[in-house]
Amino acid sequence: MRAALCSVLLLVGVLPLAPAVAAQEHGQQPYELVRELQKYQDDAALKGTRARKEQSERIARVAMQLTQFGPQAWTDPRNVRAAVIYVLSGGDPRILRNLTASGKELGIDERLVKGALAYSERRDAEAAEQFEGIDVEALDRTVGGHVALVRALLVIKDDQAKAASLLDRARVISPGTIVEESALRRETILIAKMGQLDRFDALSAQYLRRFGSSIFVGTFARQFAQEIVAHKYADDEKRLAKLDAALRELPDVPRIEASLAIAEEAIAIANVELVRFAGRIAAIDPKQYPQEATRMRLFEAAALIVTDNFDEASRALWSIDRSKLGAHEEALLDAALDVAKDISRAPSLAQAAAVAEANDKPADADNAPPVVSSAQQAIARVDQLLNEGAQ
Repeated sequence: MRAALCSVLLLVGVLPLAPAVAAQEHGQQPYELVRELQKYQDDAALKGTRARKEQSERIARVAMQLTQFGPQAWTDPRNVRAAVIYVLSGGDPRILRNLTASGKELGIDERLVKGALAYSERRDAEAAEQFEGIDVEALDRTVGGHVALVRALLVIKDDQAKAASLLDRARVISPGTIVEESALRRETILIAKMGQLDRFDALSAQYLRRFGSSIFVGTFARQFAQEIVAHKYADDEKRLAKLDAALRELPDVPRIEASLAIAEEAIAIANVELVRFAGRIAAIDPKQYPQEATRMRLFEAAALIVTDNFDEASRALWSIDRSKLGAHEEALLDAALDVAKDISRAPSLAQAAAVAEANDKPADADNAPPVVSSAQQAIARVDQLLNEGAQ
């Protein structure tokens, strides 16, 4: 759950207290610092416009600044709301802890402050109780989306319908932000697990269209593909056709991400047709996306190696450029090549049957010639590797 906090604004640390900072000298208020940080993080997460090192430095600097403001700054409700946003986004809870300990009038609903503090300190039951009576629609929009998102995370295990409703409200309240991205990503997968597949189709297409450049699109694509496989889309022609149409409308990057994820999930359950489907949808230009094209060729070849297209698949495997693969894909290639080698040495099924008949034994796995057993073991290694990757 706490990983979700970092996906909202990626606030990851607070530096020790230091002398007065430039922000105060130039008259900036806490709400202005948090607003700038939100915009900065929205661009970084949704458009991939900032390097991680640059983000970390900016985050640490703002975090340090927020700890330096004196009591007078926190008499402004805008600053208190900013502190709530900051803490709900994974920031240092000391700011809210000091505010609640001061006993002063905060100018906003104190349940927001107490709930945010409890959540940041992992007192989830107390946080849920504090947030329960708050109408997120009545809150200032700068904080309403954050509260709706956190409330959803607090109830998602016990009340999926309520969590889905809160995620829906979070994304409506905070359009075009990392809050909307996080809420839509989570709602889409939650709706699939609830079996609402038509809505899952609509929300997943919306996510991939709106947030195809997000740094989280890869995470979403894997979860999306897992639901496609789990709900057996390959067995439903109408649903597969809808998926085909939706993916083909996407820009290259989200279409390729989703297609590769589907192919990898499909090969883990030995669904050759779904792997082929993903390859057709991806339509990867190898000149523009050489690594992605190589990965897809690997998945397709690995799926085909145990079919009648063995020769074609074997040639494809041997032609793959290892330099364009990650460590997991290279291990998969090695395992698939082992399968190809063993199968190429194995006698035909007719030969195996003849040997078994001559020995008056059934031609089953227990009586298979050693080279056949070796091939079976190699295939099992591929299956294991793919399942590990899927997890």
